[in-house]
Amino acid sequence: MSSMQKAQDNRGVRQAAVSSQFYPSDKIELSTMIDNFLSQATATNTAVPQILIVPHAGYVYSGRVAAFAFKQLQNSGFNRAIIIGRSHQEFFEGVAIDGSDAWQTPLGEVALDKDFISKLQKQDNSLFFENSAVHKTEHCLEVEVPFLQKVLGGDIKIVPMLFGDDNLQTVQKLADALFSIIDERTVVIISSDLAHYPSYDDANKIDKKTIDAILSDNINGFEQNMPNLQTTACAKNAIQTAMLLAKQMGLQGKLLKYANSGDAASQARDRVVGYAALGFFSADARRSAPCKEKGTECLAEQEQKIALQIVRETLQAAFEKKDYPLSADLPKIFQENRGVFVTLKRGEQLRGCIGNFQPDISLGQNIKDMALSAGFSDSRFTPLQKDELKDIEIEISVLSALQKITDPNIIVAGEHGVMVRKGRQGGVYLPQVAAEMGWTREEFLNSLCSEKAGLARDCWLDGSAELFIFTAQVFSE
Repeated sequence: MSSMQKAQDNRGVRQAAVSSQFYPSDKIELSTMIDNFLSQATATNTAVPQILIVPHAGYVYSGRVAAFAFKQLQNSGFNRAIIIGRSHQEFFEGVAIDGSDAWQTPLGEVALDKDFISKLQKQDNSLFFENSAVHKTEHCLEVEVPFLQKVLGGDIKIVPMLFGDDNLQTVQKLADALFSIIDERTVVIISSDLAHYPSYDDANKIDKKTIDAILSDNINGFEQNMPNLQTTACAKNAIQTAMLLAKQMGLQGKLLKYANSGDAASQARDRVVGYAALGFFSADARRSAPCKEKGTECLAEQEQKIALQIVRETLQAAFEKKDYPLSADLPKIFQENRGVFVTLKRGEQLRGCIGNFQPDISLGQNIKDMALSAGFSDSRFTPLQKDELKDIEIEISVLSALQKITDPNIIVAGEHGVMVRKGRQGGVYLPQVAAEMGWTREEFLNSLCSEKAGLARDCWLDGSAELFIFTAQVFSE
């Protein structure tokens, strides 16, 4: 072990090193800034992620993107956050854990989880070592802490870790050690920016390849996409740790938001840095809005399974040129007149999506009818083929009643679906569209007006178009 690795500062409280540079040093200003970022972000309506990848630049550049990751942690119940990055200042072997007792930010102190750190060191005492010196002025972990304080509260404990080189064996050892002891109340935060200093357009292209590699679990592909400074993610090894750990835990990655520094107001676009927020979720997570409408019941888990079975068996029967008969013993909720959308996906690609908002038929019959429409009558796609059915994932959205509104400010992106209508033109986005695309309310409504309804991009602002909102209970296979 090097002399640097043996060096340790006195135990105590690590003071904020980059407040007033990367984020405001004033408590109220910082709190307000983060609240504003979070208000513009959307939650995914899925089970909360156990791993996040977030950027670590100054908040004016990357804070809006980071908020899309941290938004997922609100009301999650996590009480421990492992924060992993790559030192920008020092080179060393192994993984350096800060030896302080707590970290100070303008929002208050956050304790380090000493018991968890001891368990890690017992897992592999050749891998982990305490060294406060390499953490003292490093920004990449510090900038994540105020966000954690805001979304998880003052009782959250942290475990700050830094890589000092790009040794893939260290990555594998860290992933193995974490997998062996983390629990359901622990979230892993990976701190990394993406492309460094290409042009705006080149950054978008480069980072798309990088993000695709991360989401495909292809560590070799991720490595091959990092040949030079422009393409490098500054915490490549921390991202690789996330990829390996997610695979061990059976988690699936999802892009929550992407932007680069050129998207910030008044910033140059000839040399930019890329930022992404990604989450890794349980592969069997089920999305479900909270059925907020008075008198509207959610489908219970067994009823969801029945609904999904109706879709699949209806499609299977259609290929056999038969009619799928609905059982006379369906639960009572299937006899209610309810709106529904049926969505068919093949991998990440949409394969059909059709819905009916104001049915005069039962929910069971509506699910059956929309299954056939999504499979064979969506004009955007060729009819479903029999050999595709085995690869199709079914998603059902059971809808609340439409509610006409005059104030678009009440729309919550990710919670409300919206229908826009002007004359004979109109369009609908389900609630999950905003979450899947990482859109703010404004982006959600702009796209709905222009891309879905063929209206002016700001038609939702001028009062010329009618707006209707709804919620949905969303579940899938």
